[in-house]
Amino acid sequence: MNRRQMLRAALAPALVVGFGTACSEPQPPGRTDIVDPGAPASATPSATPSLPSAPLTGLPVSGAPVAGRQALAVPIRVTRSTTPAGLGSADLVYAEFAESDTLHLTAVFQSRDAAKIGPVTEIRPVDIRSLGVLRPFIGYDGGPPNFRNQFEASGLAGVTPGDDEKVFGSDHTSTAALWKAAPKGGQPPTQVLDYGTAGTPLAGRDLVPARELTVAVAGGPPMVWRYDAQKSVWVSKVGTATVTATSVMVLTMEYRTIDIRHPSYRSLPSAKVFGEGAAVAVSGPSGAKGRWRKPGQDLLCNVMDLGGELLHPLPGNAWVLYVPTSAKVTIR
Repeated sequence: MNRRQMLRAALAPALVVGFGTACSEPQPPGRTDIVDPGAPASATPSATPSLPSAPLTGLPVSGAPVAGRQALAVPIRVTRSTTPAGLGSADLVYAEFAESDTLHLTAVFQSRDAAKIGPVTEIRPVDIRSLGVLRPFIGYDGGPPNFRNQFEASGLAGVTPGDDEKVFGSDHTSTAALWKAAPKGGQPPTQVLDYGTAGTPLAGRDLVPARELTVAVAGGPPMVWRYDAQKSVWVSKVGTATVTATSVMVLTMEYRTIDIRHPSYRSLPSAKVFGEGAAVAVSGPSGAKGRWRKPGQDLLCNVMDLGGELLHPLPGNAWVLYVPTSAKVTIR
């Protein structure tokens, strides 16, 4: 079932949302070619084999083993002075605006390898709720008891330094170490974005030229993404590292405060990623406003234009920013 079919299923009031199998029309009878036995039969030219596409980027990969492997995910905490590693190899990055002007990132790897990923941080509810539909193997650094209980109840699998210290080194890990630690039989992730083909616009309406995207959240400097037309990517700064993305999706949502009492007291902002709200997206030199909708943990987050049709970002890596309703998001 493709992403358009999933959207129609999600919006139909009399249907149960889920994955299904498409029915096809019976094939017409095949044609019989009569060949004169006195003349050699003409050879049919063989089709050029096409490379499979990675489910999280829509880009061709080297072969079926790569396209069909399980995704990996790593939560990463970034301060202004942090130099995060591995983000350039991530297919998908979710970003939550966390406490004390920091970012809590959920980096997802499937089509590309990363020799160093980190700094690895604790599991949080936003990781569990974002990753449920992808079913990745997760490398994380523990977490408060309540968060660990939520993780165990989710059915997701992962590894911590306490489980296997060889997977981690100096608060970092790698895709090679995580794939080695992952149980056999993991399935590839579901495609989360409806990638456009050449000439397909990002949105069916309200499309605008875009060269800069600014997200201003109270308590810290704005996050600014600028379009590099020469390389066809959006560029920003996260911590001290420069990051790039083919597409950036900004989803506006409510945040709530979670009080942690063990092992020590602290308060954390937490994005409420189930529900719906306003969205802004940029991909290539275009931007559009829209809406997002995610009914639950094991269901896709659909990002649609204001006419209710799925957005069609360009194939490539994407960043999804969870921003509070008080944030100011502008495209120019």
